[in-house]
Amino acid sequence: MIADSSFIIDLMRESEPALRKLAEIRESGQPQYVTSPTVMELAVGVALASLPKDEQKKVGDILGGFQVLPLDTVSAWRAGIEVGRLRKTGKIVDPIDGQIAGIALQHDESIVTRNAGHFQMFKGLKIEPY
Repeated sequence: MIADSSFIIDLMRESEPALRKLAEIRESGQPQYVTSPTVMELAVGVALASLPKDEQKKVGDILGGFQVLPLDTVSAWRAGIEVGRLRKTGKIVDPIDGQIAGIALQHDESIVTRNAGHFQMFKGLKIEPY
């Protein structure tokens, strides 16, 4: 299971649906991952926060329970092919969402997200909304 930034943010906010989903994931024994592009998205949020040190601590506390999957060459290639395929059909996707999808596809992992619509266009990608 790969946590999207929306899931991490909702955990920081102690959102009940996100906390329930995390408990379900932990109970099932699934590995818990986050991608390096998601870490970058969270760092942008920290930099923009009015109290960045507080936000950085919250992010760090949450991320401590997750392993980071990097955007390696194979995952980046997979992401590029998918983003290009979608562009050919007139669908524009956020490049970071494409990178996250490429990593998930390469590792055969599902993405846990509040924003399922960001990922539904990627062929073969498993999505776990909450």
